[in-house]
Amino acid sequence: MQAVFMKHRRDRDVVEYWLRLYNRLTGASFEVEDRPDKDSSKKNIDAMCRDNDGRTLAIEHTLIEPFSGEKDDAARFVRTLASLENHPSLLQRGYMFSVSQPVGSVPTGINWATIPEELLEQLPDILLTLPEGDSTVVVQTEGWVLPLHIKKLKIGPDYLGKFLTGRIYPGDPGPELIIRALKEKAPKLSASKADKKILLLEKDAVAGTIESQFEQIPDEHEIRKLLVGIDEIWSANTAGLQSEKVIFTHQIVPQVDYTTLCSLNIQTDDYWHVPH
Repeated sequence: MQAVFMKHRRDRDVVEYWLRLYNRLTGASFEVEDRPDKDSSKKNIDAMCRDNDGRTLAIEHTLIEPFSGEKDDAARFVRTLASLENHPSLLQRGYMFSVSQPVGSVPTGINWATIPEELLEQLPDILLTLPEGDSTVVVQTEGWVLPLHIKKLKIGPDYLGKFLTGRIYPGDPGPELIIRALKEKAPKLSASKADKKILLLEKDAVAGTIESQFEQIPDEHEIRKLLVGIDEIWSANTAGLQSEKVIFTHQIVPQVDYTTLCSLNIQTDDYWHVPH
């Protein structure tokens, strides 16, 4: 029961954090007015919001689940790449690095402590020479090989630098998880009465596949019917929420729009929007 309560509270927090970020991006003034899902006997949306002009916004949130065997892989991740998050030797002024290792990439039978040691030896020079955008690099020794996906994002000259870590989930799960979320969540939004209805898809890993999964959704009558009841779909990337207190978002539907990519530090209220 306690675990269920904690999950419910976390979901509520994510919706409120995202709404703050959405308001900053759009210049809106929405606040949560009601949480219809508090009545667990009915299938209701997570939040009904209202702005200063009386316009209403319905929000339904769901977490796109990761893979099986996550706990074992998480233990290895924490002792390897994750242990270097924001290490001073890996920070580059003006840039944010999002670095991910594939699930299952840390082998059994080696001393895991050697991995962060070697990463600290090789990565500083690698990061300096990487171009902006996405890159794949390989760090290796005689005993192991670790491929890394690195996204280098230029923030600005006053930015002190970040080195964020995450994992790449195994393979591409295809559109099934998204379709399942649509089938479960779209009817709630369709039944709600609001000026705008938004489905919020949360991913708690730096490297996610929500966009590519959407591209694979079949153009079928059932799917189109589900989407009719949704005005917009947005991502909520919470990979840095616990460690950095930062949430990212961008629009996915009606179209994937990276000009809406932005972030908010929920403690300091620092806001960032991708340069146009």
